[in-house]
Amino acid sequence: MFKRLSRRIVLITLLSVSAFTVAIGFFSYYWAKRTVLSEFIAVSTNYFQSSNDLLAQYLNYTGETAKMIANNPNVAGAVEKPHVSSEVSPLLDSLAYGMNTDIRGISLYKTDGTIYSLSGMSNLPSLEQLRQEEPIRRFIESAEPKSMWISRYKHLSSYYNYRYGANGTFSYLLKWTDDRGAVSGIMVIDLDANRLFGFFQTDNSIFVQNRLYMLRDGDNLIRSSPGDQAESLDPDDLGQLTGSEGKFVSADGGRLILYNTIMDSNTKIVASIPLKQSISHLSAMKGAVVLLALFSCIGAALLAAMLRTSIVRPLSQLYVKMKAIK
Repeated sequence: MFKRLSRRIVLITLLSVSAFTVAIGFFSYYWAKRTVLSEFIAVSTNYFQSSNDLLAQYLNYTGETAKMIANNPNVAGAVEKPHVSSEVSPLLDSLAYGMNTDIRGISLYKTDGTIYSLSGMSNLPSLEQLRQEEPIRRFIESAEPKSMWISRYKHLSSYYNYRYGANGTFSYLLKWTDDRGAVSGIMVIDLDANRLFGFFQTDNSIFVQNRLYMLRDGDNLIRSSPGDQAESLDPDDLGQLTGSEGKFVSADGGRLILYNTIMDSNTKIVASIPLKQSISHLSAMKGAVVLLALFSCIGAALLAAMLRTSIVRPLSQLYVKMKAIK
Protein backbone atom coordinates (compact mmCIF):
# COMPACT_ATOMS: atom_id res chain seq x y z
CA MET A 1 0.00 0.00 0.00
CA PHE A 2 2.74 2.45 0.95
CA LYS A 3 4.73 1.56 -2.14
CA ARG A 4 1.72 2.43 -4.26
CA LEU A 5 1.28 5.70 -2.32
CA SER A 6 4.96 6.45 -2.79
CA ARG A 7 4.72 5.96 -6.55
CA ARG A 8 1.63 8.17 -6.74
CA ILE A 9 3.32 10.97 -4.80
CA VAL A 10 6.35 10.83 -7.06
CA LEU A 11 4.26 10.69 -10.25
CA ILE A 12 1.85 13.46 -9.23
CA THR A 13 4.69 15.72 -8.11
CA LEU A 14 6.68 15.18 -11.29
CA LEU A 15 3.73 15.69 -13.61
CA SER A 16 2.19 18.69 -11.84
CA VAL A 17 5.41 20.65 -11.31
CA SER A 18 6.80 19.86 -14.77
CA ALA A 19 3.54 20.61 -16.59
CA PHE A 20 3.06 23.87 -14.70
CA THR A 21 6.63 25.01 -15.37
CA VAL A 22 6.51 24.09 -19.06
CA ALA A 23 3.13 25.83 -19.47
CA ILE A 24 4.47 28.99 -17.80
CA GLY A 25 7.59 28.84 -19.98
CA PHE A 26 5.73 28.49 -23.26
CA PHE A 27 3.20 31.14 -22.24
CA SER A 28 6.06 33.52 -21.46
CA TYR A 29 7.73 32.78 -24.79
CA TYR A 30 4.62 33.32 -26.92
CA TRP A 31 3.62 36.38 -24.92
CA ALA A 32 7.11 37.82 -25.47
CA LYS A 33 6.92 36.91 -29.18
CA ARG A 34 3.57 38.66 -29.54
CA THR A 35 4.83 41.72 -27.67
CA VAL A 36 8.01 41.92 -29.76
CA LEU A 37 6.02 41.57 -33.00
CA SER A 38 3.61 44.29 -31.90
CA GLU A 39 6.48 46.65 -31.04
CA PHE A 40 8.27 45.78 -34.29
CA ILE A 41 5.17 46.60 -36.33
CA ALA A 42 4.87 49.93 -34.47
CA VAL A 43 8.54 50.76 -35.13
CA SER A 44 8.22 49.73 -38.80
CA THR A 45 5.09 51.85 -39.22
CA ASN A 46 6.85 54.84 -37.68
CA TYR A 47 9.87 54.35 -39.96
CA PHE A 48 7.64 54.09 -43.02
CA GLN A 49 5.59 57.16 -42.05
CA SER A 50 8.72 59.21 -41.33
CA SER A 51 10.13 58.24 -44.73
CA ASN A 52 6.86 59.26 -46.39
CA ASP A 53 6.98 62.61 -44.60
CA LEU A 54 10.53 63.24 -45.83
CA LEU A 55 9.50 62.30 -49.36
CA ALA A 56 6.51 64.64 -49.20
CA GLN A 57 8.75 67.49 -48.04
CA TYR A 58 11.14 66.83 -50.90
CA LEU A 59 8.34 66.73 -53.48
CA ASN A 60 6.78 69.89 -52.08
CA TYR A 61 10.16 71.59 -52.40
CA THR A 62 10.39 70.36 -56.00
CA GLY A 63 6.89 71.72 -56.65
CA GLU A 64 7.89 75.12 -55.27
CA THR A 65 10.98 75.05 -57.49
CA ALA A 66 8.74 74.35 -60.49
CA LYS A 67 6.55 77.34 -59.62
CA MET A 68 9.61 79.58 -59.36
CA ILE A 69 10.72 78.44 -62.81
CA ALA A 70 7.22 78.98 -64.21
CA ASN A 71 7.11 82.50 -62.74
CA ASN A 72 10.36 83.48 -64.42
CA PRO A 73 9.38 86.33 -66.80
CA ASN A 74 11.30 84.87 -69.73
CA VAL A 75 9.76 81.42 -69.28
CA ALA A 76 6.24 82.77 -68.85
CA GLY A 77 6.76 85.09 -71.82
CA ALA A 78 7.83 82.19 -74.04
CA VAL A 79 4.54 80.44 -73.30
CA GLU A 80 2.42 83.53 -73.91
CA LYS A 81 4.15 84.74 -77.10
CA PRO A 82 3.12 83.13 -80.40
CA HIS A 83 6.61 82.89 -81.91
CA VAL A 84 9.27 80.29 -81.09
CA SER A 85 12.24 81.42 -78.98
CA SER A 86 15.70 79.83 -79.17
CA GLU A 87 16.63 81.18 -75.74
CA VAL A 88 14.24 79.07 -73.70
CA SER A 89 16.19 75.77 -73.62
CA PRO A 90 19.47 77.36 -72.37
CA LEU A 91 17.44 79.27 -69.79
CA LEU A 92 15.77 76.08 -68.58
CA ASP A 93 19.18 74.40 -68.33
CA SER A 94 20.45 77.22 -66.17
CA LEU A 95 17.39 77.29 -63.92
CA ALA A 96 17.21 73.53 -63.46
CA TYR A 97 20.85 72.91 -62.60
CA GLY A 98 21.04 76.03 -60.46
CA MET A 99 17.94 75.34 -58.36
CA ASN A 100 17.64 71.55 -58.05
CA THR A 101 20.19 69.09 -59.43
CA ASP A 102 17.73 66.20 -58.96
CA ILE A 103 15.55 67.55 -61.76
CA ARG A 104 16.01 65.20 -64.66
CA GLY A 105 13.92 67.02 -67.21
CA ILE A 106 11.85 70.13 -67.83
CA SER A 107 9.49 70.48 -70.76
CA LEU A 108 7.08 73.29 -71.66
CA TYR A 109 4.06 72.49 -73.81
CA LYS A 110 2.19 75.26 -75.60
CA THR A 111 -1.32 74.66 -76.87
CA ASP A 112 -0.16 75.30 -80.44
CA GLY A 113 2.08 72.22 -80.27
CA THR A 114 5.38 73.99 -79.53
CA ILE A 115 7.59 72.18 -77.00
CA TYR A 116 10.55 73.64 -75.10
CA SER A 117 12.79 71.38 -73.03
CA LEU A 118 16.21 70.95 -71.48
CA SER A 119 18.95 70.62 -74.08
CA GLY A 120 19.67 67.02 -73.06
CA MET A 121 16.11 65.78 -73.62
CA SER A 122 14.78 64.08 -76.73
CA ASN A 123 11.91 61.91 -77.92
CA LEU A 124 9.40 63.97 -75.98
CA PRO A 125 5.75 62.88 -76.17
CA SER A 126 3.45 65.46 -77.71
CA LEU A 127 0.72 67.26 -75.80
CA GLU A 128 -1.84 65.09 -77.57
CA GLN A 129 -0.05 61.96 -76.38
CA LEU A 130 -0.13 63.28 -72.83
CA ARG A 131 -3.84 64.00 -73.14
CA GLN A 132 -4.48 60.34 -73.97
CA GLU A 133 -3.76 59.50 -70.34
CA GLU A 134 -7.04 59.94 -68.46
CA PRO A 135 -5.57 61.63 -65.33
CA ILE A 136 -3.62 64.13 -67.46
CA ARG A 137 -6.61 64.82 -69.70
CA ARG A 138 -8.81 65.56 -66.67
CA PHE A 139 -6.09 67.78 -65.25
CA ILE A 140 -5.81 69.83 -68.46
CA GLU A 141 -9.55 70.18 -68.98
CA SER A 142 -10.51 71.10 -65.41
CA ALA A 143 -10.04 74.46 -63.72
CA GLU A 144 -8.65 72.91 -60.55
CA PRO A 145 -6.14 71.77 -59.48
CA LYS A 146 -3.33 73.84 -60.96
CA SER A 147 -0.74 71.11 -60.47
CA MET A 148 -0.47 67.34 -60.11
CA TRP A 149 2.03 64.51 -59.67
CA ILE A 150 2.00 61.44 -61.91
CA SER A 151 4.28 58.55 -62.88
CA ARG A 152 5.19 58.61 -66.56
CA TYR A 153 6.51 55.47 -68.21
CA LYS A 154 6.16 53.39 -71.35
CA HIS A 155 5.23 55.67 -74.26
CA LEU A 156 5.09 58.78 -72.04
CA SER A 157 8.78 58.66 -71.11
CA SER A 158 11.44 60.79 -72.73
CA TYR A 159 15.15 60.31 -73.32
CA TYR A 160 17.56 62.13 -71.02
CA ASN A 161 21.06 62.65 -72.38
CA TYR A 162 20.20 59.99 -75.00
CA ARG A 163 19.39 57.43 -72.33
CA TYR A 164 16.02 55.96 -71.48
CA GLY A 165 15.10 55.40 -67.83
CA ALA A 166 13.74 51.88 -67.53
CA ASN A 167 11.48 52.81 -64.60
CA GLY A 168 10.27 56.06 -66.13
CA THR A 169 9.86 59.30 -64.20
CA PHE A 170 7.80 60.79 -61.41
CA SER A 171 6.59 64.06 -62.89
CA TYR A 172 5.11 67.32 -61.64
CA LEU A 173 2.65 69.00 -64.01
CA LEU A 174 1.89 72.71 -63.68
CA LYS A 175 -0.44 74.61 -66.00
CA TRP A 176 -0.60 78.21 -67.12
CA THR A 177 -3.99 79.80 -67.70
CA ASP A 178 -4.94 83.00 -69.50
CA ASP A 179 -7.29 85.72 -68.31
CA ARG A 180 -10.30 83.65 -69.36
CA GLY A 181 -9.12 80.64 -67.38
CA ALA A 182 -8.23 78.62 -70.48
CA VAL A 183 -5.02 76.56 -70.41
CA SER A 184 -2.24 78.27 -72.34
CA GLY A 185 0.60 75.92 -71.50
CA ILE A 186 1.79 72.98 -69.40
CA MET A 187 5.14 72.62 -67.66
CA VAL A 188 6.40 69.13 -66.78
CA ILE A 189 9.19 68.59 -64.24
CA ASP A 190 10.67 65.07 -64.30
CA LEU A 191 12.39 63.25 -61.45
CA ASP A 192 13.99 59.84 -61.76
CA ALA A 193 11.48 57.35 -60.35
CA ASN A 194 14.30 55.49 -58.58
CA ARG A 195 15.11 58.65 -56.63
CA LEU A 196 11.97 58.11 -54.56
CA PHE A 197 13.26 54.81 -53.17
CA GLY A 198 16.17 56.60 -51.52
CA PHE A 199 13.91 58.09 -48.85
CA PHE A 200 12.98 54.61 -47.60
CA GLN A 201 16.45 53.06 -47.52
CA THR A 202 18.09 52.80 -44.11
CA ASP A 203 21.22 51.39 -42.47
CA ASN A 204 19.23 50.06 -39.51
CA SER A 205 20.06 46.35 -39.20
CA ILE A 206 16.46 45.32 -38.45
CA PHE A 207 15.39 46.68 -41.85
CA VAL A 208 18.31 45.33 -43.85
CA GLN A 209 16.14 42.76 -45.66
CA ASN A 210 13.39 45.20 -46.61
CA ARG A 211 11.99 45.13 -50.13
CA LEU A 212 10.73 48.36 -51.71
CA TYR A 213 8.34 48.64 -54.65
CA MET A 214 6.33 51.20 -56.56
CA LEU A 215 2.87 50.25 -57.79
CA ARG A 216 1.68 52.43 -60.68
CA ASP A 217 -1.85 52.53 -62.04
CA GLY A 218 -2.74 49.55 -59.88
CA ASP A 219 -0.91 46.94 -61.95
CA ASN A 220 2.58 48.15 -62.90
CA LEU A 221 4.99 47.00 -60.17
CA ILE A 222 8.65 48.02 -60.14
CA ARG A 223 11.33 47.02 -57.64
CA SER A 224 14.00 49.14 -56.03
CA SER A 225 16.47 46.34 -56.81
CA PRO A 226 15.79 45.19 -60.37
CA GLY A 227 16.84 41.76 -61.52
CA ASP A 228 15.77 38.15 -61.36
CA GLN A 229 16.97 37.80 -57.76
CA ALA A 230 14.67 40.54 -56.48
CA GLU A 231 11.55 39.18 -54.81
CA SER A 232 8.17 40.20 -56.12
CA LEU A 233 4.94 40.60 -54.19
CA ASP A 234 2.54 37.69 -53.94
CA PRO A 235 -0.60 38.16 -56.10
CA ASP A 236 -2.75 37.81 -52.97
CA ASP A 237 -0.81 40.66 -51.35
CA LEU A 238 -1.11 42.82 -54.46
CA GLY A 239 -4.87 42.49 -54.28
CA GLN A 240 -4.88 44.04 -50.80
CA LEU A 241 -3.15 47.26 -51.87
CA THR A 242 -6.41 49.16 -51.98
CA GLY A 243 -7.14 52.63 -50.68
CA SER A 244 -4.62 55.42 -50.32
CA GLU A 245 -2.65 53.85 -47.47
CA GLY A 246 -2.59 50.89 -45.14
CA LYS A 247 -0.71 47.93 -43.69
CA PHE A 248 -1.27 44.19 -43.36
CA VAL A 249 0.59 40.92 -42.81
CA SER A 250 1.37 39.03 -46.02
CA ALA A 251 -0.59 35.96 -47.05
CA ASP A 252 2.21 33.64 -45.90
CA GLY A 253 2.47 35.43 -42.55
CA GLY A 254 6.15 36.18 -43.02
CA ARG A 255 6.14 39.86 -43.96
CA LEU A 256 4.62 43.16 -42.95
CA ILE A 257 3.34 45.10 -45.97
CA LEU A 258 3.00 48.89 -45.71
CA TYR A 259 1.88 51.16 -48.54
CA ASN A 260 1.07 54.80 -49.15
CA THR A 261 -0.05 56.84 -52.16
CA ILE A 262 2.52 59.45 -53.16
CA MET A 263 1.07 62.98 -53.40
CA ASP A 264 -2.38 61.80 -54.58
CA SER A 265 -0.77 60.43 -57.74
CA ASN A 266 -1.18 57.16 -59.63
CA THR A 267 1.71 55.71 -57.64
CA LYS A 268 1.95 53.85 -54.33
CA ILE A 269 5.19 53.23 -52.48
CA VAL A 270 5.20 49.74 -50.94
CA ALA A 271 7.52 48.35 -48.26
CA SER A 272 7.76 44.63 -47.53
CA ILE A 273 9.45 44.00 -44.17
CA PRO A 274 10.29 40.44 -42.99
CA LEU A 275 8.87 39.74 -39.55
CA LYS A 276 11.54 37.15 -38.79
CA GLN A 277 13.97 40.00 -38.15
CA SER A 278 11.98 40.98 -35.07
CA ILE A 279 11.97 37.54 -33.44
CA SER A 280 15.47 36.45 -34.45
CA HIS A 281 16.78 37.28 -30.96
CA LEU A 282 14.09 35.21 -29.23
CA SER A 283 15.98 31.98 -29.94
CA ALA A 284 17.93 32.53 -26.71
CA MET A 285 14.65 32.78 -24.81
CA LYS A 286 13.43 29.56 -26.41
CA GLY A 287 16.60 27.85 -25.15
CA ALA A 288 15.98 29.30 -21.70
CA VAL A 289 12.47 27.81 -21.71
CA VAL A 290 13.89 24.37 -22.55
CA LEU A 291 16.48 24.66 -19.77
CA LEU A 292 13.77 25.81 -17.36
CA ALA A 293 11.68 22.74 -18.23
CA LEU A 294 14.71 20.48 -17.74
CA PHE A 295 15.64 21.97 -14.38
CA SER A 296 12.00 21.88 -13.27
CA CYS A 297 11.88 18.16 -13.99
CA ILE A 298 15.04 17.64 -11.98
CA GLY A 299 13.62 19.77 -9.18
CA ALA A 300 10.35 17.87 -9.28
CA ALA A 301 12.23 14.58 -8.98
CA LEU A 302 14.17 15.88 -5.97
CA LEU A 303 10.95 17.19 -4.40
CA ALA A 304 9.28 13.82 -4.92
CA ALA A 305 12.23 12.07 -3.29
CA MET A 306 12.07 14.46 -0.34
CA LEU A 307 8.33 13.88 0.04
CA ARG A 308 8.90 10.17 -0.08
CA THR A 309 11.58 10.39 2.59
CA SER A 310 9.71 12.77 4.88
CA ILE A 311 6.16 11.38 4.58
CA VAL A 312 5.92 7.92 3.08
CA ARG A 313 8.87 6.32 4.91
CA PRO A 314 7.79 7.49 8.41
CA LEU A 315 4.25 6.32 7.72
CA SER A 316 5.59 2.97 6.59
CA GLN A 317 7.69 2.62 9.73
CA LEU A 318 4.74 3.64 11.92
CA TYR A 319 2.59 1.05 10.22
CA VAL A 320 5.18 -1.65 10.87
CA LYS A 321 5.37 -0.72 14.58
CA MET A 322 1.59 -0.66 14.95
CA LYS A 323 1.39 -4.04 13.30
CA ALA A 324 4.02 -5.39 15.69
CA ILE A 325 2.03 -4.20 18.73
CA LYS A 326 -0.95 -6.24 17.63
